[in-house]
Amino acid sequence: MKSLWVQDVAFPIIANDIERLYGDPTKFVSRQEIIQLLLRESHSRTLIETAYKKIARAKSIEQYAGNLVDWFSEKWTVGDKKWLWLFKKFERSEEKIDGCWAYKPSTPSAVIVFPDEVEEETSGLPEGATIERLVNSYERNPLARQMCIKKYGANCHICGFSFGVTYGKALEGFIHVHHILQLSEVGKDYKVDPIADLRPVCPNCHAVIHHRRNPPYSIEEVQSFLRC
Repeated sequence: MKSLWVQDVAFPIIANDIERLYGDPTKFVSRQEIIQLLLRESHSRTLIETAYKKIARAKSIEQYAGNLVDWFSEKWTVGDKKWLWLFKKFERSEEKIDGCWAYKPSTPSAVIVFPDEVEEETSGLPEGATIERLVNSYERNPLARQMCIKKYGANCHICGFSFGVTYGKALEGFIHVHHILQLSEVGKDYKVDPIADLRPVCPNCHAVIHHRRNPPYSIEEVQSFLRC
């Protein structure tokens, strides 16, 4: 039972990594590619290191990361009802690749949206100049995103827009996630609360929120702008 918390955190991250690694529509993302990204990304590396410290470490951390991907495959094979909502967003290879199952999204952007970042115009800036990020990494944490969407749904919290209703199954579940607190209001030890701190918003409303810099418009202010 003690491994369940690891799976609850790791499975959405693995799904996110499959989406990020997917590029060639004729190829599946291999187990080894997923492992490499799990160990390269800071948030997944932290998860793995935390869980790894709790076990008898006969295996290497790379092998433990592989165990997480193997758990993902095992739950897929047995058809674990808890994870069907996630597995249905992917296709698994009909045959194993290098002895392991491989995956690809069943539709474009099945799990994550376009990068939720808006960068300042960079033309004319010297190399190495700081670029202001208007949307922070808390909004891109895959587990936090999934928990927010599970709570509030994939409709825009401001205007009610649904990609699935408007564009069909291919875009079902597509949505941005907005972080309510400003970066200046949170410290380095801050941990995002997906229910209290995040809201699903469409890209249009998200852009309007950040049209004003300091502070951004609130959700209530943008709602007041709507002309129905």
